[in-house]
Amino acid sequence: MEPLLVAIVRALLPIINKVHAIALGIKPLGRNSIICAEVRRHKGCPVRLQDGCEVKPGDPVIKLHFNNAWINEKPKSSSGSGKRVFPRGFVSYSKEGLQLVASEVADGKYGSIVAIYGWTAFHTHAKRLGFQVIDLPNNMRIKLTRLHIAALMQSHTIPWLRRYGISRRSVQVKAVWLSRAELLRIHGSVS
Repeated sequence: MEPLLVAIVRALLPIINKVHAIALGIKPLGRNSIICAEVRRHKGCPVRLQDGCEVKPGDPVIKLHFNNAWINEKPKSSSGSGKRVFPRGFVSYSKEGLQLVASEVADGKYGSIVAIYGWTAFHTHAKRLGFQVIDLPNNMRIKLTRLHIAALMQSHTIPWLRRYGISRRSVQVKAVWLSRAELLRIHGSVS
């Protein structure tokens, strides 16, 4: 991208994200959570998950989003304090967020959701957290999503994202799904 265009996109992204969050009801799970949740009805084709769960059109689901404000505020370097910092603790922070989602699902906060899912470029990490990774079609909606995610990754002042040479063409966005039962089994309370 041209430097002027990059500057414009960086300036507009926080506004676009805020409007997007308000319009879709995307809410952070907590002040210290890397994850935001959007409760919605599944649109599109049925999705059969490996544990036998079938998500049908109209089923209640939670779409997960990264909390961009949290990512921008999180300390990014180690000060020798022994505390996890971003990105080193990325998977741990994600796991904590999923444990919070599982707790809220178990408590009935989201009603009878069938599954949780998201679209992400971090599908390898999501697989480590129990998600099933599914390829997305190469349609205009996915191309726009890929562009949006690439712009977000470039706009964050996180050096480890830059080393990947991110462009809208190199970002591989995939769907990640986890059934309600698997969410509760993997990330639910161990008490």
